Amino acid sequence: MATIPLMSDQDVELGTLPSYDDVITGKKSGTTVGSKRQLPFLGEHLADDAAEATAVAYANVSIRLGFLRKVLGILTFQLVATTVFCTALYTTHRVREFVQDQPWILMLTLFGSLALLVAMFVNARNVPMNYFLLTAWTMAQSFAVAVIVAFYDAEIVIEAAFMTVAVVVSLFLYTLQSKRDLQKGWASLFSVTMIFLSASVLQLFIQSPGFNLVMAASGAILFSVYLVLDIDRVMHHTSAEDYIEACVSLYLDIINIFIRILQLLGEINRQ
Repeated sequence: MATIPLMSDQDVELGTLPSYDDVITGKKSGTTVGSKRQLPFLGEHLADDAAEATAVAYANVSIRLGFLRKVLGILTFQLVATTVFCTALYTTHRVREFVQDQPWILMLTLFGSLALLVAMFVNARNVPMNYFLLTAWTMAQSFAVAVIVAFYDAEIVIEAAFMTVAVVVSLFLYTLQSKRDLQKGWASLFSVTMIFLSASVLQLFIQSPGFNLVMAASGAILFSVYLVLDIDRVMHHTSAEDYIEACVSLYLDIINIFIRILQLLGEINRQ
């Protein structure tokens, strides 16, 4: 007695039901695929993208170490470049006085940095363009930080730098040993950030030393929380291909912590 094949292995792999003619003839019509498993609602490219989006925490050891070397190497380069820019501008008195008298330089640098940031995220996985854009953005951002530093006394700048190092190292060690799901805090952090931005706009109209002091302290705390969540996200939820985004987020957190501590110490010194 002849048997009727109900479903071929290929049908199961494709996740589709065979037609009536296929059941009768035992043949599979339509496009065939190889050994690579696919979902009917995902194209091959989307399936590849989904595979690449796997968090680096679940990758093998070599991929994790490679990702870590990239992130730490790039982040070190960014921080060293910023330190060099700040030192060079601060010790060159004519240039320092010039940028202090020309506020448009800082604004132009910030707008250029923003444009480079957008271009960098568009080309985040386009090697070597992403490295060129990252370098250009780091230079622009470093110059902007150097201009801000130029308005403060050397003692305050050095003190702020050491305090920033202490804060960053402490937060990094805390995140490494934390067993909590820190990513649940993004919603609350977004709400606090909106309040902080609203207060920053208000600060433009309220020239109060006390209010400036509160804003500087609040900013330092806010970006410290950002750093903790970003470190946790990079360690456990970021794809190995997104090392550029990881470096940018960590760098911005550290720089913002430094600037807020610098502002805080400056306000305390003036009072």
